Amino acid sequence: MTINMDIKPIKNKRTTEIILEQIKQFMIDGQLNPGDKLPTEMELADLFQVSRTSIRESLSALSLTGILEIRQGEGIFVKHSLSNAVIEPLTFILLMEKNNVQNILEVRKALEIVAVDLAAERRTEQDIESLRVLVEQMEKDLPEAKNSEHLDLEFHLALATASKNPLLDRLMNTVQEIFGQTLKVTRTLWMMSSQEGTTQQLFEEHKAMYVAVANGENGEARRLMYEHLTKVEQQLQRYKELTDLIETT
Repeated sequence: MTINMDIKPIKNKRTTEIILEQIKQFMIDGQLNPGDKLPTEMELADLFQVSRTSIRESLSALSLTGILEIRQGEGIFVKHSLSNAVIEPLTFILLMEKNNVQNILEVRKALEIVAVDLAAERRTEQDIESLRVLVEQMEKDLPEAKNSEHLDLEFHLALATASKNPLLDRLMNTVQEIFGQTLKVTRTLWMMSSQEGTTQQLFEEHKAMYVAVANGENGEARRLMYEHLTKVEQQLQRYKELTDLIETT
């Protein structure tokens, strides 16, 4: 299969970078699609009018980021699944921010609000049942809430699954994998800094989100998630202000 690509000859010191950008643009424009086989290194070098070394460096970079797959003896192909090409660079960025709790919470809020919105629209009966069981377990866990941390996490990941967006689902799991310990600490701090009844409040909030998703109420589900995560941020901000005050006295 011959791939038609509008390749522009390169006459620039940033040769490798420009090759990378052109190939990525081909994919955005639909000139290259998952599963397509690229021309050989020699053919690409002729088309771009650059050295084979520059082509090799560019292809290696795209292979490392999960965009291309270099099969020995077969050729260079666009990967069928590009989820890693999206997730892995974001994972690196998130890792760089893992000590900034506010940034983490803002990223989480953005993801969770979209997830619950889509879940309310796309959830299946199986998704509803999974969420119902988790809410039921949360209620049985009161008032000690010994398993609340695990159940809370499972509930939010179940919403991501119900969104039926594999990239969003993967992102949610990635955030949890990277920030698991940080999110655990922030949750503990919230519990410590809040008034009595926090465990009951958390249960009621999750139950309300479940009902909204089960009833397909997108707007209500978004509102509830936004308020839920905003409360977490507010409580943590109060705790931080208190600890900062103590440290300066």
